[in-house]
Amino acid sequence: MNCIYCQNSIDFERYEFLVETGRKIICKDCSVENRAVGFMDWGHKTAPSLVMVPANATETIRKLDRANRRAR
Repeated sequence: MNCIYCQNSIDFERYEFLVETGRKIICKDCSVENRAVGFMDWGHKTAPSLVMVPANATETIRKLDRANRRAR
């Protein structure tokens, strides 16, 4: 199968995943979805919340990782 935008071939694992989820068949280079990193915010000991940060926000990720390590 080929990408609908650039016509490059798509590896079988990605194709199989995209077909099962009903998404458009596009390669990872044409994908516009941004990756995210998740952290648990332990501000309350019985009800932590999930904080999602864009993967390219390196300084924020560093701060959250440091805070997460202190909270444990």
